[in-house]
Amino acid sequence: MPGEDVQPMGDTMWDAVERIVNTYESFLITCHVNPDGDAIGSEIALKAFLEDRDKSVVVVNPSPTPPSLAFLDPEHEIRVFPDDADAHVLDDVDAIFCLDVNTWDQLGNFARPLQQSALPRVCIDHHESPDDDFADVIASDTTSASTGILIYELIRRMDGDVSRTIADAVYTTIISDTGTFRFSNTDARVFDVAAAVCRLGADPYQLHRVVFGSKTWGAGNLLGPVLATVQAAAEGRLAWIHATREMAEAAGASYDDMDGFVDLVRAIKGVELVLFFKETVDGHIKVSLRSNGKVDAHAIAEHFGGGGHKMASGLRVDGPLGEAIDKVVNLCLQMPGIRSRLD
Repeated sequence: MPGEDVQPMGDTMWDAVERIVNTYESFLITCHVNPDGDAIGSEIALKAFLEDRDKSVVVVNPSPTPPSLAFLDPEHEIRVFPDDADAHVLDDVDAIFCLDVNTWDQLGNFARPLQQSALPRVCIDHHESPDDDFADVIASDTTSASTGILIYELIRRMDGDVSRTIADAVYTTIISDTGTFRFSNTDARVFDVAAAVCRLGADPYQLHRVVFGSKTWGAGNLLGPVLATVQAAAEGRLAWIHATREMAEAAGASYDDMDGFVDLVRAIKGVELVLFFKETVDGHIKVSLRSNGKVDAHAIAEHFGGGGHKMASGLRVDGPLGEAIDKVVNLCLQMPGIRSRLD
């Protein structure tokens, strides 16, 4: 099995997941708000595996699938809570899988029904600091570049077939969470699994093209105005950009169109941490944090109730935008790796 020399979790953890799969017949799968390639890919891969074992599966997310990832769900089977699936959907399943998420805050308005449900919950994830009461079984490996890799390893461990659907989904999780093999989480395990799913049918060129090559004109129109907001502090070690609702509306851009903007600033020489402040429809401010390694983005996000990884994290703060920027920037200026070149 790819990555077999890496033992991130004890056998008892996977055994508990296997018992859930073998014991129950119907499952609900969900993920975090504003799902990315790792979340959607992991869901589709697990769904295909469970259905191959004659299980009944429904996928219900707290946010719609981004257009660039719709190809993973060609039959539009993923449902959105509460628009086309209410809390009664839980009445028809035996157990719940929460993928690529380990805190209630990241489940949005779907969190309350899940918390109130007595159904067994399984979390398969690779983020730090899970909520204590989040799941009955937590299979967590923070060394894994993507949750999809964990799903692949579970499937192989249980002698499941890796179909073309699963191969495409797992490869999508990998290129999404490694920045197409550019980020520091890219290791031998990543290449092992990527090579394995390519041998099983995943097409790297086509998958890259559909995931990253489907930007809209709205994204192009918004890119210039957003990059024009760039500011820096601490001799350029900290940088930030922002997008208001008015900017997005004027550009004809959606929230999803902003993906990748922050990485353009992270590529500037000398920048250690980039913040991207995005004003949401409800007036809150979503902040994406991207580190180049010397600054712990997760520690900053966790301070504000967010989460993620050391290199990439996210959080939400109250508006207005200017106050949100001041609040987060002031904390970042105190962080090791930002406050002094000697950190």
